Amino acid sequence: MAFTSLNLSDFRNFKNTQMDFNSSQIFFIGDNGQGKTNIIEALYLLCYGSSFRVRFDNLMINNDSNTALIKGDFLDHNELNKKISIQLSRSKAKEIVVDDKRVSDRKELIHNIPCVVFSHNDMQIIIGAPYLQRRFFNQTLSIYDIVFIDLLRKYKKILSYRNRILKERKFDLLDVYNIKLAQYGLEIQKKRENTVASFNPIFSDLFQRITGFKEQLVIHYEPSWKECSDENNVLDILKRRQEKDVIWKNTTSGPHRDRFFFYLGKNDFLKIASTGQTRLISIILKIAQAQFYTEVTQKKPLLLLDDVLLEIDKKKRELLIRLLPAYDQAFFTFLPDEDFASYEKSGTLKYLIKNGVIQAWNEPEIY
Repeated sequence: MAFTSLNLSDFRNFKNTQMDFNSSQIFFIGDNGQGKTNIIEALYLLCYGSSFRVRFDNLMINNDSNTALIKGDFLDHNELNKKISIQLSRSKAKEIVVDDKRVSDRKELIHNIPCVVFSHNDMQIIIGAPYLQRRFFNQTLSIYDIVFIDLLRKYKKILSYRNRILKERKFDLLDVYNIKLAQYGLEIQKKRENTVASFNPIFSDLFQRITGFKEQLVIHYEPSWKECSDENNVLDILKRRQEKDVIWKNTTSGPHRDRFFFYLGKNDFLKIASTGQTRLISIILKIAQAQFYTEVTQKKPLLLLDDVLLEIDKKKRELLIRLLPAYDQAFFTFLPDEDFASYEKSGTLKYLIKNGVIQAWNEPEIY
């Protein structure tokens, strides 16, 4: 799976730009604020139909325009040529088209070009609010399991209804929604348990190889319904917590309250880890995500690496590059003074980005 071209019209700071990608490894080189990350965002948008940077689509439209168009040609896992386009508008919902067929649900995109993005904000997965860890594992499941996407949507819908009942105090409907919440919630919990169990050996091995630590760093999954083995157990918890839920006007237990911790031996590692170690863990987590996807599906994801190696020392940086999982295509962003030449492969394609203009790297005179 690989992109062969990208076209941007009024996307971020790119007015009308076309790029060809006849390579498995592409470097975007330029100073900060020139548009490197915007290209990475555009590629991610074509993969999943949403941004990894912003929630609102209109923020990706050039300030001088009311619409933006992102188009890409790619080879799918059967080496068939396909086309995808996404039209963004300030006044209408975005329109996604794959091979002249309009896509009504973003989940239809996932198996076209599954990708893993590495960004500077990944450290928030480790140190940020618990919902960010839940979202990471939800994404890890979603990129290969469409059933999980539907399950998560059903759970969120029932949860929303139940919270509305609590706020409006229409308790006669509560039992019906409790049963559905228990059913969907336990399925999510089981899938998360199985995923963490399979993910941990990959993650722990990478951590030891990169850091040299003798002890394993292990992810501990602590579900909100920890002691529940069936729906009746969950219904008992919901009943016991009902008074508290009514006071808070919110459902205070369930998969939306699950937690994930990082333990080195018996210690919560994040309580003692340095900023550098935390940054390193976030990168290892993404490498493990890509490797996990390959082991589960026997397919290689697209890799998008956006300035994630800047704050890692040279030795670990080189090791991380060597330990990247096999990929059909990878996109990297670099500053001009970085030693990106040491990461090149035969046929690496290099682009220079400045002020929303893209040129071949062999034309350095604009600097």
